[in-house]
Amino acid sequence: MKTTARVVVIGGGVVGVGTLYHLAKKGWSDVALIERKELTSGSTWHAAGLLPLFNLSYSVGQLHKYSVNLYGSLEAETGQSVGFKKVSNIRLARTKTRWDEFMYYAGVAETIGVKVNKLTPQQVKEIWPLCNTEGLLGAIQHPDDGYIQPADLTQAFAKGARNRGAEIYRNTTVIGIERTTSGEWLVKTDKGDIQCEHIVSASGNFARQTGKMLGLDIPVIPVEHQYIVTEPHPAVQERHAKGLPEMGVLREADSSWYLREEAGGFILGPYEKGAPVCYVDGPHKDSEYELFQEDLDRLAPHIGRRLAACGMDC
Repeated sequence: MKTTARVVVIGGGVVGVGTLYHLAKKGWSDVALIERKELTSGSTWHAAGLLPLFNLSYSVGQLHKYSVNLYGSLEAETGQSVGFKKVSNIRLARTKTRWDEFMYYAGVAETIGVKVNKLTPQQVKEIWPLCNTEGLLGAIQHPDDGYIQPADLTQAFAKGARNRGAEIYRNTTVIGIERTTSGEWLVKTDKGDIQCEHIVSASGNFARQTGKMLGLDIPVIPVEHQYIVTEPHPAVQERHAKGLPEMGVLREADSSWYLREEAGGFILGPYEKGAPVCYVDGPHKDSEYELFQEDLDRLAPHIGRRLAACGMDC
């Protein structure tokens, strides 16, 4: 393990490894990443991997555009699949207020070069036959959007970073951070210490604990988010048998849900209001590839409304 680096990144999820890759790509090859377990073993490995190009902010929209464009070039650079499925993203509008918002966004998208298609209810039905279009005013579609496999993307970032000289230390725990008399940082781990100019904290659910090592009270608390993976759906299997393309990621903002295909069935993810907080004091030190206990009673009120919106029998 090296003893000095220009930058030390703490955390081996997609954010930390992506940061390491971009530092190395910019020419900062003397960089290192420390991960307490295996790469992606926190929240990255089970994330739904959605890639919403939609954003009303010009600057954030540029970031989203950059990300989507990056995935193809990263796969070509590293020879490693990132699991990118460009199936499109469809956002439904059931109110005039929502449709007006989409039309405003379409202007923003045009200025940054993001393609947006405006769909009638009939066009939505053609693209997404299971969708219940009753009462639908229209939709917008990003044909270049879709979803990605976060764990695969992380491993591609890791390979690209290593190829550019960065180092990654897995199964290495940060146990303390100190400021040196020279103004640099000393990152203490159970495998040795690294002195560096800069620290990037990308420790996810451990962010508050990492902050405490620096004397900071980080004002973030994770909340539980659950999504449902259904059994294979006959209509989806029939489409696959006919060689038809995968239906796009479907979203409805007013009811706050997303739906996409997964292994012949669907992933349904509702965004709950008042979702319970978790990891107030951080996860257990041995946590790895951890999932929450399912709470279907909490999700039951959301499930029927979402599936009904897509014309499916609950």
